[in-house]
Amino acid sequence: MSATEVVDLWNDERIGAWENYHLSGMPDLISSMNMCHALLALTKSGLLDRLRGTEPRKIDELLDGMDERVGTGLLRYLAVGGVLDDWRGSYRLSHRGRLLTEPIALARLGFYMEAYAPVTRNITGLLTGTMTYGVDVSRADGSLSKHTGTVTTTSYTAVVRAAMRGTSATRLLDLGCGSGALLVEMCARQPELSGVGIDIAPAAIDAAQQRAAANGMADRAEFVVADAFQPDTWPESCRAADVICGVGVLHEQFRDGEQAVVDILDRYAEVLTGDKVLLLGEPELRYDNRENDSDFFLVHVLTAQGIPRDRAGWLEVFGRTSLSCRRIYTNAVAGPRTCFYELTPRRG
Repeated sequence: MSATEVVDLWNDERIGAWENYHLSGMPDLISSMNMCHALLALTKSGLLDRLRGTEPRKIDELLDGMDERVGTGLLRYLAVGGVLDDWRGSYRLSHRGRLLTEPIALARLGFYMEAYAPVTRNITGLLTGTMTYGVDVSRADGSLSKHTGTVTTTSYTAVVRAAMRGTSATRLLDLGCGSGALLVEMCARQPELSGVGIDIAPAAIDAAQQRAAANGMADRAEFVVADAFQPDTWPESCRAADVICGVGVLHEQFRDGEQAVVDILDRYAEVLTGDKVLLLGEPELRYDNRENDSDFFLVHVLTAQGIPRDRAGWLEVFGRTSLSCRRIYTNAVAGPRTCFYELTPRRG
């Protein structure tokens, strides 16, 4: 039997085209995109829960009730990508896989791949004007509340606690509370604290009430549908709050101009009687790539939101209100670059 001849053809033009492709970084972008989709499927299908643990599990156990052909291929793909360890046809999460599926990593994945995916996959329509945000396309607010809740409990609860330390505050009002993560976590950490969270979205309030009940905080954390920007419509249970807190809720109003934000802040000032404090947490945009800063900017542009400001920009806005900023809290080193502004009525 004669050997098959292999002919390797050298063509500078062809080689140059593919060298340029690889040097462009496009292969990595494609792989990253597909890996994000695969990780999201791993989470939403329940397969991730089956993969957690120290011992490898057989394919038939992992894929019980799932499509065997697709599942087998997906497991192999994830092993090739370094997410899974493959041992004699059994799989478990690799070290990288465990890191990629930690709460913060999955929350950031869900923020962009679930909450904002309906928007980013329609950039062309938004750019050409054939689609309008809020009419033809919208973000998934339920997913947004869920994933920002994870970030809140990890990065923001400690900041709010630090701001309240040394005060006699026993009641917290959470503006635009979403899924209720901040208030429930605060109540869990501080037994003397109670509070109320308000949000304009009934679905968010339902989720917050369920969170409070699941964590045994329903008697101390109340959640009500209300407009965070209209204090005169707030329910009576909001009036007793010592600290009014809003995280990431106000910058969206910049879409209506700075004066709209000034007017809202002045309305808040009217309810800050006695020693009450407004603690406003807002992201800072730096227009770089740390902590997905540029991605955060993009989704704000696409969703017709007001663009977040840096601290200098916020201080200029505060200077036009009847509020005074006496302190700024930040998270050092890691996490979303967010400033918490401690605001009180301007005296004199």
